[in-house]
Amino acid sequence: MSIPAPPPRAWQAELLTLWPQIERQTEFAVQKLRPGERDEARQSIFASVAVAYAELAAQGRAALAFPGPLVAYGLRHYQAGRLIGGRVNSRDVGSRRWRHVSGQRFASLADCQETLALADQRRATPAEIACLRIDFAAWLGTLSVRDRQLTRQLARGEETRQVAARFRLSAGRVSQLRRELYDSWQRFCGEPTPTPA
Repeated sequence: MSIPAPPPRAWQAELLTLWPQIERQTEFAVQKLRPGERDEARQSIFASVAVAYAELAAQGRAALAFPGPLVAYGLRHYQAGRLIGGRVNSRDVGSRRWRHVSGQRFASLADCQETLALADQRRATPAEIACLRIDFAAWLGTLSVRDRQLTRQLARGEETRQVAARFRLSAGRVSQLRRELYDSWQRFCGEPTPTPA
């Protein structure tokens, strides 16, 4: 015997009318995060938005709710490590709350993937991978802020069209930049760059 679902409350129907705009705002907000944490951030923002809207509706102030501020509120909660529906252990080094409270950072495997993707892992020794990480970081320091961000996203495996949209460039320009960055890396390593025939 299944239990019937309770009828939706009025605030839920009102929230659903805002939901398409909330989803668009959320997609824009999570694009600034690492690809590996976007899904978690998205769900956390949605939960925060729903709870905040319910609280506003309970106070009779639902008319003051707009998608942009609700999403910004949810994103701030996520970045501070305050999650809806549970407690976060501030001593867990993998949690956003730990990073916020301690002010320390750690390198996750996803952060290292951009460098490891450059190395042929079947043949590279740990020493060669460590050298590559050091050289890659030094080379990134020679680039402009925009080119550094673009390079990191391309190294993580982001699609050209997504990177182009994020940086407001054409896909063709991103392809050109990819080649320019490759040539810059080759020069940094002291390797000759092949000249087009």
